[in-house]
Amino acid sequence: MQNFNTLNDLILFACSESHLSDAEKFRKVSLESQKFSKEFQAIITVKNYLSSAQIGPSKTVLQNIMGFSRAFSVTKTRSSGSFSLLLN
Repeated sequence: MQNFNTLNDLILFACSESHLSDAEKFRKVSLESQKFSKEFQAIITVKNYLSSAQIGPSKTVLQNIMGFSRAFSVTKTRSSGSFSLLLN
């Protein structure tokens, strides 16, 4: 079983893929220490929040980008070179 000497150890345990037996031993230790248990629950809450946080652009942003790309056109002309046109 891992030793939980510091808050960093607790965070590493909460974020790692632990074996089931280690998790059971940890539950026993956390029941003995109320402060330890509260800190662990706070870490798990933050971990779950970060897991559910959206990474990347929202659906609306993607739709705006795709709409712009459909409306934007670049044409090459002989006399003036490239000509950009945005159709609204």
